[in-house]
Amino acid sequence: MEQDIQQKNKIGFFTRMKFAIFKLEDYGMFLGENLKVAIKYFFVLILLVSVIVAVATTYDFYNVMNRMKNYIENELPEFTYEEGILNFSSQVDAYDEKYDFRLIINTSESIDEKQISEYKGKVNEFGMILLKDKVIFLSNGTELEETYLKLLEGYNISINNKTDLENQISNPTINNLIGIAFIYNFIALFVSNIISTISDILILSIFGWIASRLCNINFKIRPIIVLAIYSLTLSIVLATLYTIVYMFTGFYIEYFNIIYLLIAYIYMVAAIFMIKYDFMKQTEELQKIIEVQEKIMKDMEEDEKEENENKEKDNDKKDDRKSKEKDDKNNEEEPSIEPNREPDGSEI
Repeated sequence: MEQDIQQKNKIGFFTRMKFAIFKLEDYGMFLGENLKVAIKYFFVLILLVSVIVAVATTYDFYNVMNRMKNYIENELPEFTYEEGILNFSSQVDAYDEKYDFRLIINTSESIDEKQISEYKGKVNEFGMILLKDKVIFLSNGTELEETYLKLLEGYNISINNKTDLENQISNPTINNLIGIAFIYNFIALFVSNIISTISDILILSIFGWIASRLCNINFKIRPIIVLAIYSLTLSIVLATLYTIVYMFTGFYIEYFNIIYLLIAYIYMVAAIFMIKYDFMKQTEELQKIIEVQEKIMKDMEEDEKEENENKEKDNDKKDDRKSKEKDDKNNEEEPSIEPNREPDGSEI
C-alpha cells in the first residue's frame, strides 16, 4: 500500500494535469495522496498560468509602447515644456480603436470646465487629456488628475520638447520598461491568482463535502480538498486561455465566472460518482471473492467429512473382516461335532 502511494506521488506535474482534465475515472488515485503533494501541484499550476498570462500581458504592453513610439515620432505635434507649463503647436483628438484609447490635447488658456467635460464624455474605456498645466487620466469611468510638476516630482527626467521625448522612449528604454512590466505583472498575477483560487478551493470543498454525504460516502476533509484542487484544473486552464483571447481580441463572455465554477462543480460531482462506482465495484468483487472462498471452504469441509465417513466405513469393514476371520479361526480349532469313533470293545 505504501509503495502504491509513493508511486502515485512520483507522477509528474503534466501527467497529473492530464489526469485531472481527461481522466475522471482515475480520480480515485488522488484519494490516498499526501495533501502536500496536491498543494505543491496547486502552486506549480498557479505559477505556470501566471507566467503565461504575464508573458501575454507584457507582449501586449510591448505592442502598446511600439504604437505609442510610432505615434510620437510620426504624428504628435511639436511641443515645449517649461516649469510645469505645456504648450503644443496644435490641438489633438486621436483615437486608437484596437485599445479603445483616446488622446486629447488642448493647451490653450481659453479652455473652460464645460469643454473639459465634453472631452471626458468622448472617452469610452481609456483616455488621456493633456491641458496646459495638468493631465487627466481616464479608465473605465474613473479619473485621476495631476499637475505636471507633481507627476514628475521625484523622477530625474528632463523633457523640454518633442526631441527630448523621442530620446526618452528609445529602444533601450522600452526594453527596460518591458522587463519591469513583466516582473510586476507576474508578481501581481501570482498573488491575486493564489488568493482567488484558494477561496474557490474552500467553496468547492464545502460543496464536495455536501455532495459526498448525499452520495453516502463519508470523506474526510483532506481527500475533499485534494479533489477540489484537481477539479479546478480545467477551470484554471480555461480562465487562462480566456484572459489571453480577451486581451488580444476583445472577445467577451458575460457569465464566464459562473461557467468557471460550474465546470469545477461538475468535475467534483462526477469524480465523487466515479469513486462511489469504484467502491461499489470493489465491494461486489470482494463479495464474490468471499462467496467463492466460502464455497471452497464448504466443499473442503464436505470433502473432509466424506473422507472421514469413508475412513469410518473402511475401518468398520476392516473390523468386520477381522471379526469374521477370528470366528473362522475359532471354528477350525474347536469343531462343533466331535469326530466319529469306532467301538474298541471296551464298552462291553
